[in-house]
Amino acid sequence: MEFKNELKNLLRKIKRQGKENLIAAVSLKILLVIGFFAVLWLLRSYTTDFCLRTLEQETKEVQENVHLQISFVQSRLEVLGNIIEKEDITSERTIEILKSDTGIDLVSRLGIIFPDDRVLNQDGTLSKPINGITFKALNEKRTFITNMEPDNLEPDQSVLFVNIPIKKDGKTEGILYGVIEPQTLSDYFKVDIFDGNADVFIVDTQNMEFIMDTLHRQDRSDAFEGHKIKKGYSEEQVVQDFAEGKGGITAYFSKSLKEYLYTAYEPAGINDWFVMLTVPENIVFQEAVYIEKVLFWLGLYEVVVLAAYFLWDIKRTRKEIQAKEKLATTDLLTNLKNRNAYEQTLARYEVDMPAGLSCVYADVNGLHELNNSQGHAAGDKMLQTVAKAFVEYFGQEHVYRIGGDEFLIFVETNLDKVSEKALGAKEKVMEEGYHVSVGTASGRNAASVIKTAELRMYEDKKQYYMSQGDRRKMR
Repeated sequence: MEFKNELKNLLRKIKRQGKENLIAAVSLKILLVIGFFAVLWLLRSYTTDFCLRTLEQETKEVQENVHLQISFVQSRLEVLGNIIEKEDITSERTIEILKSDTGIDLVSRLGIIFPDDRVLNQDGTLSKPINGITFKALNEKRTFITNMEPDNLEPDQSVLFVNIPIKKDGKTEGILYGVIEPQTLSDYFKVDIFDGNADVFIVDTQNMEFIMDTLHRQDRSDAFEGHKIKKGYSEEQVVQDFAEGKGGITAYFSKSLKEYLYTAYEPAGINDWFVMLTVPENIVFQEAVYIEKVLFWLGLYEVVVLAAYFLWDIKRTRKEIQAKEKLATTDLLTNLKNRNAYEQTLARYEVDMPAGLSCVYADVNGLHELNNSQGHAAGDKMLQTVAKAFVEYFGQEHVYRIGGDEFLIFVETNLDKVSEKALGAKEKVMEEGYHVSVGTASGRNAASVIKTAELRMYEDKKQYYMSQGDRRKMR
């Protein structure tokens, strides 16, 4: 009977352990599945963000190029207009100027419209405009570039006109115009991101017409027909951005490509034009250059979960390691990050430098003398006071003690704000009866920023000792 009871207890224990193992195994698999889909989501999110950041940056560059090129055309035509103003506007010399190769990019031909609406063509012939444009209407607008208009030579073709008034004695005698053919714009405004799979658009949002379209080329029949906006983006936001002249991002379904296009847009600064860049969704996910790293982290996650399941005591060991790591990177006197932590941060910045890094380099004045005259306890109090002031203005995580009397601060903010805080900390130290010299700098190279801040600190230290009447050589 006793043996039978022991056997029942053993079977019950085995059964209980089996259930626990089954529950643990199922839980582990669920965690792994969750982890896998989480990483896939992160990968998709990362590639999308990477694409949009690239599109936004490239769109701004194309927008700047478009604005620069059009402004250059206007400037060159104004110079040409000033030359013509010195001549008889109907003279042979004027015709020769029109016939000559002006070397103005984008402009395919020139002409002059007279007050009687006659057009002096580049070949010297006179004609009447057939596109409905009159001298009076153009003169009222002064210097400007039109939206798409019928060509005055070939009304079936739409072009852009850059118009420059030609004046003598304050009176407009004619309007010099340059013709820009939209089909040539793609030769000047190209992008090579995503292996050349991105397309560029210039859109006249007033008339909802494409001025340049490298995707549809001449066939623009469905360019503005109702496209489905991808979930997570808002068509109303795009309309509002167009109305307010603001840049933004979106994604919509292209009927011609049968897939979503990720899109960034920026106002061109010309009329109501917007510059747009698009890239197909399949290209976006081909550009996942970090996919191997993501898969590596997925495998590492699975290993960690398995290790956590079988090695519960690792938590205590990890806490001990973290405590030792903190001890190795913390200055015991001031509780700031120490030189080791500073070197680690510097190494990280060399790999991944943040935009707009600012640095404060500080050196305590008179520490050596105070240690000699009042003892190291007084010097320690001075250092703790300085540390407390910098922490108050910059936060514990940004301040390092990198030497006996040297402090350094890294922050990702603009230089004016950093300099203002540094001055506040310096004045706070002075209120406690101590003095500290500081230098600030900002830039995109950590070593250069630190060096510049250090040099400015020495200039501040020099001013301090000169104000104290102490011209001793600084240590």
